[in-house]
Amino acid sequence: MRREFVFTFNNMDEALTFVGLVTRRIKSKELLIRYDVGNGVRVYVALQDEPHEIELYSMELRRIYSDIKMMRDKHGVRVYDISLILNKAKLEAAIPIDIVIDALQLMGIDVELNGSKIRVKNGVKLEDLVNMAEEVSKLYSEMADMSISAQAKRIIAIYSLLTKKGIRDGIEDLLEHRILAKYGDTELLVLSMDYDHALLRLQELIEKREKHK
Repeated sequence: MRREFVFTFNNMDEALTFVGLVTRRIKSKELLIRYDVGNGVRVYVALQDEPHEIELYSMELRRIYSDIKMMRDKHGVRVYDISLILNKAKLEAAIPIDIVIDALQLMGIDVELNGSKIRVKNGVKLEDLVNMAEEVSKLYSEMADMSISAQAKRIIAIYSLLTKKGIRDGIEDLLEHRILAKYGDTELLVLSMDYDHALLRLQELIEKREKHK
């Protein structure tokens, strides 16, 4: 069975994001994609496979298209599905995606995580979120063999991301300001307080650092 679908986008960035996701997620026996540029961008997707497979793929295409449409700026708010970010990002290590949310909030950006959707203001683009996820992933990769608790890794990653300091320098700063501590007589690094309190201390530390630049 062969079937063709047509999707319309506002610009080429949307279209290319859609095409990238389609090529990753749709594994039809035959997948042909072409596009026309005129009033907006039209993307044509042709599939050939068994009827039941075509039905499943058509549902996935519509889901991807819906995710792309939600990215459009409405009243200053953009909505991104987490799967969009993770599919586009080249991750060196698995990360908790809400680290990106916490980092953005410390940057003063209005953002929230609602289920699998990230709602964000201040003109934050998909590529901004993808880049942040990739940076956090690199930091997690560096900490892979280090003796650090899960919560401490979050705080270290956010601090390094926002200050552009290396992991070891960041750890020294956080130990000095008693946000991190060693667990008993071991070398395991842990938070010296609960995570939410640590985020507040981190914000104070970063703000002081910015003032003294």
